[in-house]
Amino acid sequence: MDQTHHQELVAKANQFIEAHHNEVNKQSYPHYHLAPRYGWINDPNGFCYALGKYHIFYQFYPYDAKWGPMHWGHATSTDLIHWQHELVALAPSEDYDRDGCFSGSAIEHDGKLYLIYTGHKVLVEAGDDSIAREVQALAVSTDGIHFEKLGVVIEPEDEGIHNFRDPKVWKDETGLFHVVFGATNLKHEGEIRQYTSHDLMHWELVSVIKEMEDNAFMYECPDFFEVNDHKWVLATSPMGQAPVGYNRQNPSVNSWQSGSFDGKTFTPDTKLYEVDHGHDFYATQSTSTPDGRRIVLAWMNMWKLPFLNYSHHWCGALTLPREITYKNGHLYQAPVKEAQSLRLSEHHVAAADSTLKSTFKTLTSNAATELQFSFKPDENSAEQYGIAIGNSIRLFVDRQTKTLTLFRLDLNATSYRALPIAWDQEHKLQIFIDNSSIEVFIDDGHDTMTSNFFGTDHTVSLYATNGQAEFKGLTVYDLERPLFGA
Repeated sequence: MDQTHHQELVAKANQFIEAHHNEVNKQSYPHYHLAPRYGWINDPNGFCYALGKYHIFYQFYPYDAKWGPMHWGHATSTDLIHWQHELVALAPSEDYDRDGCFSGSAIEHDGKLYLIYTGHKVLVEAGDDSIAREVQALAVSTDGIHFEKLGVVIEPEDEGIHNFRDPKVWKDETGLFHVVFGATNLKHEGEIRQYTSHDLMHWELVSVIKEMEDNAFMYECPDFFEVNDHKWVLATSPMGQAPVGYNRQNPSVNSWQSGSFDGKTFTPDTKLYEVDHGHDFYATQSTSTPDGRRIVLAWMNMWKLPFLNYSHHWCGALTLPREITYKNGHLYQAPVKEAQSLRLSEHHVAAADSTLKSTFKTLTSNAATELQFSFKPDENSAEQYGIAIGNSIRLFVDRQTKTLTLFRLDLNATSYRALPIAWDQEHKLQIFIDNSSIEVFIDDGHDTMTSNFFGTDHTVSLYATNGQAEFKGLTVYDLERPLFGA
């Protein structure tokens, strides 16, 4: 396969980024979350530990801060926190991927790094993705940086199948390769298919591990992995499911379910359920670490919700990496232990200064901050109490609805997400604030809430309204800013 055209387009993208990255407005640019040097990113791809380091690829349009023909951006790390931007890995160059190198995954094999991704080809007029041909394609690298395309390895069995994308690959203990990806079948129902291979080039369909649930017509970005206690997790982002109560309020919802897997059939023990209760969390992808942990991260944005920094020449970031564990019938996601390396200083707030009655207290104006505290709702009388970030964010316990509510107040982006909480139990919050995002880990990661915000005032305050509230064990950390100058 002639690599000339592909290498020319990769070089063009890299040259453009190098020439223009200094034009990025850093007003809301992340300090420690991975974001593009220039342009647009969405789904994380190819998350893996390979060739001696962590790799994360991502859907990337290098020429504008808006979605366009997808490339694969690339970064590497030795600790999951400090990332090094690498050269663009893939560009749309062949007939089968001419309109985008869509999402996929990566695996190390025989000392090489392989990427399996979706080639996207629009079959109608430009700009209309409603009818497209999608195939799974392969690329390979000997150094983990420069990639050659190997061509199409899986095609849909019928030309009427237009959603056929987002492969996630792994190898079992026998050396057999597996891949799962989403498809919309000819009945217009979503399903997740499993194929197997002995060489990554020749694949056989062996099962459908997930059929349509709650009217999902497509399962985007599926991931399938084993956690502790031999529990398997199916993670995906269903399209077409309706909101239910406080749940599934986002246009698209990242969802998981657990179960058992015998190599062919997945038997779930739960329905798909929403795993992050904020505004901006989509398309999770996971990897295993050399020490046996399962780590996941996501795109920290959401389709059809506001992107208010187009004019800043960048848009999109990835969440902090999170460790997944299965405990007491529930999946937990907590910030990786390596995130502690970001801490520069630590301040413990005295109990007398962290009990408020119908007032507020300023904690910090640092735009890179971690907070920890606990509270017990039935011991507090305040109608609302929590934290505020400038005029953009309120994270509060609401006495009337008995929820933990994340309220985004930015003009043109105002909305809230709420999570019901047990009123007679003590709850612990670990909160990461980074210039234009907040990630909230509740009860050691039993639940999470992730949202972007767009204001310029980063003053973090405690507050309590119409009564008293105690913020127990309040600790404030100033954090490093390793990616801000990247």
